[in-house]
Amino acid sequence: MTIYIVDLEAVDTRYTKEWKEYLPRQLKKHTNREVVNISGGDTPQTTTPGAFLNFGGTNVYKSNQLAKIGQMFCENKIKDGDYFLYTDAWNPTVLQLKYMAELLNVKIKIGGMWHAGSYDPADFLGRIIGDKPWVRKTEESMYETFDHNFFATDFHLKMFCDTFKCTSKVKRVGWPMEYMEHNLDSYKNMTKRDLILYPHRLAPEKQPGIFQDLKDSLSSQYEFVVCQ
Repeated sequence: MTIYIVDLEAVDTRYTKEWKEYLPRQLKKHTNREVVNISGGDTPQTTTPGAFLNFGGTNVYKSNQLAKIGQMFCENKIKDGDYFLYTDAWNPTVLQLKYMAELLNVKIKIGGMWHAGSYDPADFLGRIIGDKPWVRKTEESMYETFDHNFFATDFHLKMFCDTFKCTSKVKRVGWPMEYMEHNLDSYKNMTKRDLILYPHRLAPEKQPGIFQDLKDSLSSQYEFVVCQ
């Protein structure tokens, strides 16, 4: 069995850059299986304002991934029992993957990690597109295509299940951040500062207003820094 990671494009200022390096290692360590990362090539580092990726570039990236997957099927590299892990479930190429696997009678399993979607009123899809039939049916189709739908929190899972009919395909697992413990070792003995850091992008779902309210009421006691 080979585990194929269909990754989310790596932006240097985000955890997606870390996942590109550490996730294959972690999966290899815990499964003792061959792990292959399917990249879409170079990543636009300039994201759409307020977003975690570039809305145009992400489709170029995903299209390149699909071309690689299709070529692997043509070369008979995909075998029964192989597992495809999508580190962002909102990736329509999973539909073409399922199309090829079923028509070519290759018995694979597919997992997808859900971050957000139209069902989240704070997400770009929820705010701009909302509940238009095309997006809801697309998300439902992707959900049904995955054998395992992974969610990091109970809050997110409930929000998804309030919109769609959830089944045993749902798994609440947390995200693969084990590498962080080691990466933060160098900070253990640093001199403490009374600093409150906002480490997020400036987007409604990150609620920067709460941070500003804290700053307004506590600025005399703490240093407040917005990390962008």
